Parts: sequence; C-alpha cells; structure tokens
Amino acid sequence: MDRVIVVGGGPAGATAAAVMAGLGVPVTLYEREQFPRHHVGESLQPATFGLLRRHLDLDLADAGFPRKYGAVYVWGQNRAPWTVLFDERLDAARTGLDELHAGDPRAAEAGLLSGGYEHAWNVDRSRFDHQLLACAERNGAKIEAAEVLGPVVDEGRVVGVRVRSNGAEHVERARLVLDASGQHRVLARALTEQVAVPDMNATATYAYFDGAGGVPGVLGRHVQWVVTVPEGWIWFIPISPDRTSVGCVCRERARMEPERFERMLRASGLPLDGAEWVDEGANKLRFARDWSFSHRRLAGAGWALLGDAACFVDPILSGGVDFAVRGGCQLALAAARALSGEPEGPLLASYEEHTFKDYQAYLRLARYWYGNNRSVEGLFWEAHREIPAGASYTPARAFVYLTTGHLAADRHLKVFQEWQERRIFRQLGVDSDALRRARSRPPAG
Repeated sequence: MDRVIVVGGGPAGATAAAVMAGLGVPVTLYEREQFPRHHVGESLQPATFGLLRRHLDLDLADAGFPRKYGAVYVWGQNRAPWTVLFDERLDAARTGLDELHAGDPRAAEAGLLSGGYEHAWNVDRSRFDHQLLACAERNGAKIEAAEVLGPVVDEGRVVGVRVRSNGAEHVERARLVLDASGQHRVLARALTEQVAVPDMNATATYAYFDGAGGVPGVLGRHVQWVVTVPEGWIWFIPISPDRTSVGCVCRERARMEPERFERMLRASGLPLDGAEWVDEGANKLRFARDWSFSHRRLAGAGWALLGDAACFVDPILSGGVDFAVRGGCQLALAAARALSGEPEGPLLASYEEHTFKDYQAYLRLARYWYGNNRSVEGLFWEAHREIPAGASYTPARAFVYLTTGHLAADRHLKVFQEWQERRIFRQLGVDSDALRRARSRPPAG
C-alpha cells in the first residue's frame, strides 16, 4: 500500500505525520495512549519552534507558555551562579534591565518580553504534545487509537505492522513504517540492536511545585536553573507563571524517597521557599530512566526509527524534543521523496547518517559537561571519571549555537529548500541538467 504508518504520537511521530500529510502523503498514525497525557521534558530549544512554524504553522506564542531566554548554572568548583543566554544583545542589555527591575519590576519585564530577544519556551508537555498531534490531524493524517505490537516483514522488507484495537489483532500494510514509539521501541526491538552508553546512564526523580520563585532580577522565571549536588544535578524549569518542574538526575536505579528528595532540594539553594509540592496522588513524585543509547541501524528496507525510539542522550542539554522534531521533519521529507519516486535506500541512508551525527554531537557535549566538573564529590561524579577532561574546547557562543539547535536546524532547512526547488522545477518542466549547463556557460560578448 502506498502510504506511511507512524507508530507513536509524541513530538517525533506527530511532527513526521503532520509534515508528510501537509506534503500530500497518505499517513496513518497509531497511538495507544489517550492525549493529553503526562510526559517529562519541558524545555525546548529556540530552533525547535522555528521548524514548527515552518512546517506545521504552529506558533507557540499563542499557547501561553513561559519564555526561556537561557539558563543559570551552579556547576563545578565555583558555586557562584553563571548565566548562558541565547541572545548576545540580551547579554549586553541585562544590566540595564536589572537596574530598572529594582525600581519597576513590571516595566523591566515588559522591556524584556518586547525586546525581540531570541528565546525558547518552557512548555507543559501534556499540552504541547497534544497540540502537535492536533496539527497532524488537521493536516490530514489519520489518527487511530490502537497498540502496535510489532512489524510485519516479507522477504527482508517491513511491509506493515501488527495492530491490536478493541481486543482484536489485525495487520495493516504500508510502503514505509516509522517507529516513533519512544523508549518502547516497537520496531527497533525486532529489527536492530540497541547500543548502550554505560558512562551516561542515569535516572530522573522529579515533581512539580506551585509558588516557586525565580532568578533575581529581570530574568526571573524566564530562565531555567541547573544546579549540581553530590548525587548528580537538579533542574528547575518554570512551565507556567506559577508551576515549576523540579527534578534530580542521578546514578541511582530506583525512585528516591520523598523525604530524601525534599532534603536534597532544600540544600540546593533553589528558590523554593514557600512553594507547595503538587500532590497528584500516586504521581506526587515521578521517576524516569534516562539511559543514553542508540542502535546499530536507524533505518532499513521499509522502516526507520526517530525520536527516542532511535537515540536518547542524557537530558543535561535539553535537546530531546528538538531532536525529535528535527528528526520528524527530516524523515518526513525522506518519506515524501521516496513515495514520489526517488530511490528509498539512499534517502533513508542519508537520514540515518544525519541522525547519527546529531546524536554524536549531543553525546560529545554532554560528556564535556560531566568531564569538566570533577570538583564535585559523590558517586555520580566518580562514575564519570573516565571521561577525558578538556575533551571539548567549545567557546561560549559556539556552545550556545550548538545547544540552541540552530546548527542542525539550518542544515535541515537547506535540504528542505533544495527539495522544494527541485519540485518546482519539475512542475514547470525545467530540465535541471540543461539549467546547470546554461549556468556554466560564459557570458555572451
């Protein structure tokens, strides 16, 4: 059947389905959970919503999520906080805005928000993911509530999936099947081998608080905090004007006890005085495994992996959703080109190569962070002793460029624009070889 099946409706799957449907590709997306649903991972990179505006016509400014202008770190031997901002102009303007904030906080914040400074968003993932899935459906993707059990393989090629819905199992066939099932890895478990990264294995214990504070001065709740502790490091991410996600990444394999979690937060120096722990019954304290991994293969005959189903890197750089959205856009483009008649193999191989490069870049940066903070005592840091100190010499602005996702996003947009130009040429009957020869001719006279 000349269609694409997407397994999973998270950011990777929803983005891929939305882009493909927008390009005219028949798409069916299977998602076993009811949306909106909870998911950890609230911080987006600036390049992410640039891709969403370009491909999905989704503008997060209308959603009411807090802006994120950068991050404040308490990291390494010097415990004084230091700040990395996405926009160099804000670096220069911050002193003046802080001085204004001391006398008129509202005017200072208005100046920050209206200054046109580059920023990202800290989002409530249950709302954000639901928006992406709604975009896919609006673009024409067919969304089915069902569980995908595994691939259907015929003579070495994936030709469909086994699906369970309403208590019955059946087979659905497709030209391509994309696994965006997250760490369930529905296709990956059957088709390829996982490659673990033992030095980057960690877990996250986290909760939500109402009424927490923010960074002193104009940045307030418009940046995230990252603070090292002996057990690992803590994130502090405002996801609404009042609610904050707070979690600890450590080497322990089990969820922390609430009392120990609270003691750790109190000792961290984060602005939690007067904040109330959001009690959602059994979900007051949440837990996630953050094992870093990839696979031997990310694509093959009739199939490909994307998002967390393909690769996952320690969350220190907040790149998970960005990785998923960008991968969804890239794979959607490859699928659309394959269904329009281009050879599938080279397209999927190119997607695989670029995804591995992005994964390795995130992995190198994460190791750089951990490897250059040896002064912190504790089991978590002892476990990273094998990472070479000075393994990266990334200057501050280059670091910002990489961690905002612009490098990979620029590469994606260049590929997308070139493909769109080729489509236009074909529709106009332009012979690209003749055009190339004409360009190479010397000017007349």
